[in-house]
Amino acid sequence: MTARTRHYWAIRTDRNNRALLLAELHEGRLRQGWGYHPSQDLRLIQKEIAAGEKWWERLTETQKEAVPHLRMLSSAADSIVSGDLVLVPNLPEPGYLIVAEVDGEYTYDPLALSDKQDINHLGADYGHVLPVRLIAENGVNKYSQCVDARIRASLRTPMRMWNLNPYGDQVERLVAQFKEGNADCFTARSGVERLNAAWELARDHAVDQFRERLGPALDARFQAAEWEEPIKLVLGRLYRGAAIRWVAGAQEHGADVIVQLPNHFGGPPWLIVVQVKNYTQEIRAEVLGQLRRAHDRYSKEGKLLVLAVMTTAEKASADLTKGALALEDELKVPVKVVLRKETLKVLSQGLMGLNVSPSDWASKEADSSV
Repeated sequence: MTARTRHYWAIRTDRNNRALLLAELHEGRLRQGWGYHPSQDLRLIQKEIAAGEKWWERLTETQKEAVPHLRMLSSAADSIVSGDLVLVPNLPEPGYLIVAEVDGEYTYDPLALSDKQDINHLGADYGHVLPVRLIAENGVNKYSQCVDARIRASLRTPMRMWNLNPYGDQVERLVAQFKEGNADCFTARSGVERLNAAWELARDHAVDQFRERLGPALDARFQAAEWEEPIKLVLGRLYRGAAIRWVAGAQEHGADVIVQLPNHFGGPPWLIVVQVKNYTQEIRAEVLGQLRRAHDRYSKEGKLLVLAVMTTAEKASADLTKGALALEDELKVPVKVVLRKETLKVLSQGLMGLNVSPSDWASKEADSSV
């Protein structure tokens, strides 16, 4: 027989006694109401069910109130067992949820209530108890980026308890992000922010897929110095408003493309210097000499923001990696070696026009409404 895998649940608690039930939860006891009379012990009810025949008719009206909690008893059908994960909505406060792992067997232990807590005038209640170990004890904001929208939609369910197995992967990701200390789990995100997060995820996936097809297509159509032209065109798209200069040839002075950004604070313009190398496999340190020449030439024209080599080579040699760091330290200008994977990503982003996010659209709409 195959061992059961972990199951996932949501259990509501009494919103009118939130402070009491939260304190109990922090002590490792997840309590449910409609458990005020000894006959409501789920183990007694399960015995009647196991006896078969007209078990429902044998239950008292008081016992019938507790039947919706039967899945808290591990011997019941489709029940909660130790190791399952439970989401508890609206704790520690509305809009949050607590995540807990079931850590033992159901017990029946009604809680004596003070006058303030005894909202239903029962004297005692919340006798259905699941031992739990808290994972997100201070709660996760249900509108945070850690909570999948499908989980959030499920939380509208009006039942006291329901199964979340269809969203098990999403619950596991929520737990993993919480354990990693993701601060986004505690902060509500606006609709625009959540749309932006979805857009970024889809964009990155689309860029990856596009890049896989783009690389071979470019390899078949460009060779050697011909790569300079598409890189120039794409940089012009990514740096809108910049002056893009193609300086390759005899007068290149160690550069192929110059991106000249306007300096609105006065003084010389800002420059990005790019050397393009159509290499296969490995690129070595010889290219650093060209970057040095480019620095000596173009630092006279403006403030150098970066000296970059964009290459189709798959990897950089150890001497290039070491030499780039030494050159950066000497010239006090960042030196970047952009290998094939990142070069194709830059080209993909430029060609797909993915430099405008939903948050940018929202900003533009807000500006236009002023």
